[in-house]
Amino acid sequence: MLLWIPWQAYFQRVLSSSSATYAQVLSFLAAFGCIVMAIPAVLIGAIGASTAWNQTEYGVPDPIANKEADMILPIVLQYLCPVYISFFGLGAVSAAVMSSADSSILSASSMFARNIYQLSFRQNASDREIVWVMRITVFLFGASATAMALLASSVYGLWYLSSDLVYIIIFPQLLCVLFIKGTNTYGAIAGYLFGLVLRITGGEPYLYLQPLIYYPGCYPDENNIYVQRFPFKTLAMLTSFFTNIIVSYLAKYLFESGTLPPKLDFLDAVVARYSREHMDKATLVKSDNIVLNELAPVNPRHSLTLSSTFTNKEAFNYVDSSPDLSNTEDN
Repeated sequence: MLLWIPWQAYFQRVLSSSSATYAQVLSFLAAFGCIVMAIPAVLIGAIGASTAWNQTEYGVPDPIANKEADMILPIVLQYLCPVYISFFGLGAVSAAVMSSADSSILSASSMFARNIYQLSFRQNASDREIVWVMRITVFLFGASATAMALLASSVYGLWYLSSDLVYIIIFPQLLCVLFIKGTNTYGAIAGYLFGLVLRITGGEPYLYLQPLIYYPGCYPDENNIYVQRFPFKTLAMLTSFFTNIIVSYLAKYLFESGTLPPKLDFLDAVVARYSREHMDKATLVKSDNIVLNELAPVNPRHSLTLSSTFTNKEAFNYVDSSPDLSNTEDN
């Protein structure tokens, strides 16, 4: 169940809701909507499993024996439906796949351009520069997606692996952002890398990826690909979660204690949180991690009396030292 909580499509719509009440109502309705929308898929799968395929143009062996069970929807539309139903059905499936693909590529490129390129590397980037970065990343992501589609042996395996990455990488980040106040960018990056490495090294039978780490209980399948019985995905998720917390607090301690100078905070994740407008000079000097030329300017305190502030003392000294003109005129 935890796998579906941080799904991207879900909290995209939750964050775009007009109010918190609407987001809550949408969440509960979506839970029942998912159950209702799963009924047609279950029925199509049941029809494909109970069909005598030797009496159709598909012939023998059946899709399960041909290891085409993940393609049961287009097979049912092609061999068990009239021609016009197959035409419109396959067209609708292709349109839905292309719509999902281009929206995913566009969202990935826009998030990379805004959240990574602009916020982490080029804070002063112009809109024209961001648009060009989005165009380049659309091309790169599209090329990589095409290569994955051509080289991968199972689309279901790619989807399964992506859902695992959501559970292992995004779910710990979501927990830290919502409930752990002291986490920062350094911990998020470390947790991301550790979770990704542990998941990839665990192998994936759907993509014929041999594991690099053999956990207790692993065994080879019919394709001589080792399958893990140990819950290494949950282990990778917990490792990513605790790595995020430990690295975040370690980075916070090193910068706040002055062990690391502020110029090493290249992601502005720790030092930049201290607003110079709300810190006095004594605190900044006491922290011993910010040089004096970075201090906020301090307004000078005026004296309590205006006369001592605006009186020209040199003028009074000049008047006092001048000769007495009244005595000269009398003489």
